[in-house]
Amino acid sequence: STIASSSADNTDDEIEQTARNSLTITGSLPPPVNFGGLFYLDTSSLTSNHAHRVLFILGGPGAGKGTQSERIVDTYKCVHLSVGDLLRAGAEKADYPHAALVKETLVQGNIVPVELSLGLLRIAMDEKAEEDDSEYGSRIFLVDGFPRNYDNVQGWMQHMPSYTAVLGALVYNCPMEVLEKRIMSRAETSGRSDDNLDSARRRFDTFRKQTEPVVRALERVEDLQAEENSEGSQLHIVNIDATGTVEDVWKDTEAALDSYVRNDVLTANSNLLKSIEEGDIESFTDLCDGKLEVDPVYEGPTKSSISNAHVDIQNGTK
Repeated sequence: STIASSSADNTDDEIEQTARNSLTITGSLPPPVNFGGLFYLDTSSLTSNHAHRVLFILGGPGAGKGTQSERIVDTYKCVHLSVGDLLRAGAEKADYPHAALVKETLVQGNIVPVELSLGLLRIAMDEKAEEDDSEYGSRIFLVDGFPRNYDNVQGWMQHMPSYTAVLGALVYNCPMEVLEKRIMSRAETSGRSDDNLDSARRRFDTFRKQTEPVVRALERVEDLQAEENSEGSQLHIVNIDATGTVEDVWKDTEAALDSYVRNDVLTANSNLLKSIEEGDIESFTDLCDGKLEVDPVYEGPTKSSISNAHVDIQNGTK
């Protein structure tokens, strides 16, 4: 019908506009560069700017975002921050001024105002970043259940790009009938006020109408960045079929995480070679294992050439 066609056009226009307004969601990440035939994102600027690496974790209620995130944390030593968990915790805090509003919004299956979600998220990210644990380098923050609508994206673009870089998103896709079964099973032990069939259906409807267009907008950001840079985009969105077993879904999740981690691996190797070429012993030492004794006298070549590079992520930290 004409009305349906007009609505679709308006949706496409909004997706396009949101995407073009979100091109800097990747913060200071430069376009991909080449290392021995492999294209990667140089993450040096994130380290020097103390910018948080972020992955959005998206999917309908019961799609397995929390389960997969737990595995990612265990395997890759990332930090999992569920916006829903932060909001639910805030709703129960006697000293949180917006507790009643957040609790009522969650029970109704609606979306909490973006300023409240981002406020709690920023506090949590900064607190985790201040914890001194450099064994695994700069952590990736898994932001679970955000952004859920255009308002969330706009709020993120207003407040977050200056000290974060969104590497991409893992989007877990699962049909409603499967989600309903999972949620009703989870409700037996979760104790969550929104784990009931009516709330689940409202949440899924909200996801379909408000979050799926956001995913399309993020995918469009990836396309637009790739159009600007022949080597590819900074943002990388991965859609994952979440209907299978936990193990099946994990295989796809693991492959996606390896692709993000590879950027830091290749950045470190590129910087290592650069420090050798420039005779920068201090930078070279910082990039090496702390147990390695470095001889400051170096008489080798001052230029290197890398070809046929290969990266094998063994277990998330090696």
